[in-house]
Amino acid sequence: MKNQSYLICFVLLLSACGGGPATNYHSYLSGRGISQPTLKEIDHCFAYGCQKISKVAMTDAEWQQIARIFKPKAKTSEKEREQIKKSIGLFERIIGPKDGTQNDIAGTFRHTGPDQLDCVDESTNTTTYLALLESEGLLRFHQVNGPTMRVPIIHAGRWPHQTAVITDTTTSTPYAVDSWFFDNGADAEIVDLKTWKEGWKPESVRDFL
Repeated sequence: MKNQSYLICFVLLLSACGGGPATNYHSYLSGRGISQPTLKEIDHCFAYGCQKISKVAMTDAEWQQIARIFKPKAKTSEKEREQIKKSIGLFERIIGPKDGTQNDIAGTFRHTGPDQLDCVDESTNTTTYLALLESEGLLRFHQVNGPTMRVPIIHAGRWPHQTAVITDTTTSTPYAVDSWFFDNGADAEIVDLKTWKEGWKPESVRDFL
């Protein structure tokens, strides 16, 4: 019975991390029952596949920490992506302690529990953060899209996986914004979506993720 329960949980987690792509982030968030974010109310997913959603707020001082990352304003899309990477990590460091997810471990299966996040949680939260950056006018060269996924049968990698997505408005190139590879609070990885779909992962985690 224990093995059967583990197998069921395992399959459910794979299904969650194989969620389909969304045409835009508004419909994706709405479909998961997540409100459009504001500084006073951010819906934050955790416990695998957004099974739990907490509502957290950012103080003015916390938001200013985020906004400072984007000063001076980026003059190129490449520079803005570096700013975005850092901002996602800071969002996690600010929000994690507010709902007890600050100890989230990289990946999905290395540690389990209601305070942990899988790729659906991570990509959904990242999309929410990106949406807030966009609505607050901090993105000059990028548009926020809904998350997308890759599956081993069609793409590459060992497991189904989902990521947040932005599009460079100067080149129309989509990029994966993926925070799942690291523990809570680390800078996100940003890589062109075509490469990500081929199973890309950071060199530092290839031995265990």
